[in-house]
Amino acid sequence: MKRMTQTGDSVNKMTTAWKFHDAPNTACFTTTEVLSGAPVLHVYHDYEGDWQFHVPSGATASSSVKVVSLAYMIGTNDLLADLHDLPCGWSAQWSAGAGYWVRSKDHPFPSFSEQGYYLEDAIWLAQYLTDIQPPPADVRDTLAIGALVKLVFRFAAEDAARGDGQCERVWVQVTGIDEEEGCYSGTIENHPRHAAASYGDLIAFDPLHVADLARKQT
Repeated sequence: MKRMTQTGDSVNKMTTAWKFHDAPNTACFTTTEVLSGAPVLHVYHDYEGDWQFHVPSGATASSSVKVVSLAYMIGTNDLLADLHDLPCGWSAQWSAGAGYWVRSKDHPFPSFSEQGYYLEDAIWLAQYLTDIQPPPADVRDTLAIGALVKLVFRFAAEDAARGDGQCERVWVQVTGIDEEEGCYSGTIENHPRHAAASYGDLIAFDPLHVADLARKQT
């Protein structure tokens, strides 16, 4: 995710207790309509971590993309602060009738609310664990059917405090490739200690989840 310099009103409007995992100067995407005063009714937190703030889809025929800081956007509307724990790969739509954000998952990967676990971003994890060394991007992006990859499962809610025993490294064999979405499907090839996952389970995963390969690709 990109960072940008904070200046002017966006700093003054930023709340003292910053709850977002991303830094206040994280660059995010919006439109000319939003910057001209149109209300933000749809927010995307992309799987790669980018934030997007939009008016309703199709509400206007003319639009141009603008880049501003996350703190600037939050400073324009206090209701956006409610989305501080919106996981990557999710979106939220404002429901005026209900008076709150309606959240939905925009990716096929496991989530704790559905499966009892989710998959760690191995690229992010490698910054903190020296024994996690993901293959290069060109290898992760071109896995073949039959490849055996190691994924890190976390058996806790995405926004839960981290503790011992939550994560487990699991071997998964690639059984399908979704070229349109840029992701894979595969089956668990060992017996996880945690009951929420089992040998033979079919899951979807992203190249970012690949922490290791059992063998070189041919």
